[in-house]
Amino acid sequence: MYDIFMEITYEHKSVAEADFTLNNILDISNQGFWDWNAITGYVQRSPGWFRMLGYDINIFKNDVFTWENIIHPDDYEQVMKHFEDYISDSVSEYKIEYRCKKYDNSYIWIQDTGKIVQKIDGKIARMIGAHTNIDTEKISKDMLLHQNQLLLSDNATLDDLVKKRTEELTMINKKLQEQMEEAQMFASHDGLTGLYNRRSFEKLFEKEMHRSKRYSYPLSVVLFDIDDFKKINDTYGHIVGDEVLIGISILVSKIIRDSDIVARWGGEEFIIIFPESDLDSAKEKAEKIREAIANEIFPSAVRITCSFGVTTYLKQDTADSFFIRCDEALYQAKAEGKNKVNAL
Repeated sequence: MYDIFMEITYEHKSVAEADFTLNNILDISNQGFWDWNAITGYVQRSPGWFRMLGYDINIFKNDVFTWENIIHPDDYEQVMKHFEDYISDSVSEYKIEYRCKKYDNSYIWIQDTGKIVQKIDGKIARMIGAHTNIDTEKISKDMLLHQNQLLLSDNATLDDLVKKRTEELTMINKKLQEQMEEAQMFASHDGLTGLYNRRSFEKLFEKEMHRSKRYSYPLSVVLFDIDDFKKINDTYGHIVGDEVLIGISILVSKIIRDSDIVARWGGEEFIIIFPESDLDSAKEKAEKIREAIANEIFPSAVRITCSFGVTTYLKQDTADSFFIRCDEALYQAKAEGKNKVNAL
């Protein structure tokens, strides 16, 4: 009996020592390890992951959206396709190189490698992996290739070409970046409220719809508009009407989460995406917004109310069927006396 007790004690001690050693290795490593629980949606990241990108440890929410949001926009679709191909068994290995955003908004190249380690009833339950910083190697390789191409050219030596073009290219890139940012802002945002416009919202919804399918997360949308808005314009004028629209956009933006998305749908209509929110949760949030608007005093002492339509994404939904149902929910709220939240 004593021998058995000692054996169990030794095994327990060995496991504890192994955990202690592993935790310390993860703590000092500059490699970024991650562990995704596909059932709960929780993602554990090692301290090295945060150090590699320059962020404070545990500054982000422990979910997959944190990862998606730091992927370079030009790399995003390729990464998502590879990830989906792997979890659907279309490819046998998850290994890909792409750029991730650092704390200072610059990007570094990383190699992302992962493996499914647990399945339940044929569905993925857990996946672990690592992000490895390959920025130096990637840039050095690209620079070497570029230098070789220049050296093969008869136009100039590398030193002459770099000296001549560096200042010019820097100025051109700066102007192009400014022009691109300005054009993107005007193209994607509403000129009055500063919120996303309808076109941008539809693209963002498409992205969130794919996320909902990919990770089996709930997704809800709230469509609302100002009750009797024409009376406000007729009584106080369009300037006050515009001030009311701006006031609503500011108020709603303060209430919703950073992960939620609000846009001006058109005229006096607004729309909000609530990721990871089921129908009941979205309805509660809509009620909170409805109450806040009803209690707010807008410019020229104007008081207003809004009606809300709420719906949640179903697997058989298309974007069109989803928005039609949301519009029907809003119509019913109007028909029932306005200043109401109605869910379908």
